[in-house]
Amino acid sequence: MFKKGIILYQKRDNMLTKNQIEVLNLFRKEVFLKASILKIKKKLKKGSYQRVYEAVKSLEKDGVLKGEEAGKSSQISINLSQKSIFQLAFLEEHEAIERKIPNYDKITGIKEISNYLTIVAGSYAKGTAKKSSDLDLVIIMPDDRDIMKVSKIVENITLLYIPKIHLYVFNNRNFVDMLLNKEESYGKEIFRNHLILKNAHIYYELLKEAIERGFRGC
Repeated sequence: MFKKGIILYQKRDNMLTKNQIEVLNLFRKEVFLKASILKIKKKLKKGSYQRVYEAVKSLEKDGVLKGEEAGKSSQISINLSQKSIFQLAFLEEHEAIERKIPNYDKITGIKEISNYLTIVAGSYAKGTAKKSSDLDLVIIMPDDRDIMKVSKIVENITLLYIPKIHLYVFNNRNFVDMLLNKEESYGKEIFRNHLILKNAHIYYELLKEAIERGFRGC
């Protein structure tokens, strides 16, 4: 749950503090970041070193972050474990809610895509949308699903939505392959700029697969 207070996230007996949330959000925005605690503190541009240190160390203890010795300091990076994927996914979906995407409830309520990764890309993800801008909606679904069938269903449901929906539908393999492609791709654009409306854990599972296969960002 989110509140404007000390505790921003709760799952059973585990809690994340405001400082932990800020650290996690930094790594969410910079998945390939490797940095010392001092550099993390500077990137956050607020908070005391001690608070950042405590947040990092507690996340490291939980297996969400990992540290590697490099000279006199430890280089901290994200550990894409099941726990961190869950927490990152929660933060992704919360950001999408806060950004007040047009027709958010209608889109997330489409039952035919309820189990699929649902992303907003383009100008709405970048925060540069104008009244005339289309909303780029991306659906990523399992490899054994019919892309054309799902595309037609979603296009029919969203036909009269304002702003107009510009739909992209891929399967998991398509998305991972786009990330791994040496050339520029729409998958890399999604990686750089996205708001995840639903099933954000799938995004991080696919990203983890791509990283394990050699993806190093773009």
